[in-house]
Amino acid sequence: MWKQKIGISVDNSYSIPTVDVVRIIKSVGFDAISPVWQANSNLSEIVNVARQNNLIIQSLHAPYDKAADMWNDDSTGVAAKNDLLTALLSCVQLDIPVLVVHTWIGFEYKFDKTNLNYIYFDEIVSYAKEHNIKIAFENTEGEEYLFALMEHFEDNDTVGFCWDSGHEMCYNHSQDLLAKYGSRIIMTHINDNLGISSFDGKTFWTDDLHLLPYDGIADWDYNIERLKKSKHLDVLNFELNIKSKPNRHENDTYGEMNLELYFAEAYKRACRIAYRYSR
Repeated sequence: MWKQKIGISVDNSYSIPTVDVVRIIKSVGFDAISPVWQANSNLSEIVNVARQNNLIIQSLHAPYDKAADMWNDDSTGVAAKNDLLTALLSCVQLDIPVLVVHTWIGFEYKFDKTNLNYIYFDEIVSYAKEHNIKIAFENTEGEEYLFALMEHFEDNDTVGFCWDSGHEMCYNHSQDLLAKYGSRIIMTHINDNLGISSFDGKTFWTDDLHLLPYDGIADWDYNIERLKKSKHLDVLNFELNIKSKPNRHENDTYGEMNLELYFAEAYKRACRIAYRYSR
């Protein structure tokens, strides 16, 4: 009898309160949730309701709108660091073991490895280590910054990798990031999309659809085999979007479903992957 635990990321963009979504997520079969830190959310209530329903709180997603500023040695860098510290404090107060952190935001940039400022990342990782929290750096656009941080913290067991399967396809040109960091993986954001839409290969944020697995072009045989070769995870987490990106319509059918049916379908797709991962 197989039983791989399955989790799902939750935010605060639903048509009903997130705490009610959490109850639906439990009712359809999920084992865990991973909330997003947002200033307008009642995170403690979400966590309490989840635990009352015997759901694991696997991780917290940090705010990422200032991710590029973390590399600046000035007041903008301090502000970005303080946002991450606020999210880390929530992890400490609510006993959430992992903080997922983006290492960059933006598609127009010039990467210079010889001129990188790690001081604010060092402070974040040091604080996390002090409080026994893991930092999971996620692959997004600007993967060079991820690579730099994973190298910088290569010998620090507080730092690990969050693999976003969809980002790998549409932001990272399908580089095999599990081959690079599978031994350090501590979190997944599993989702599907249609790859890079521009014929010149230029990446853009609206390609990041976060479809249900098997609704896009991902090769799930390939993905599952790579996951199985990586460090084993007790919980596979799925990060999915109900709403379509601007001027896109691929997710529209999800919005036409009631939430019970949508999350039940998400659970079915997750089970297909989790079953094969556990074999």
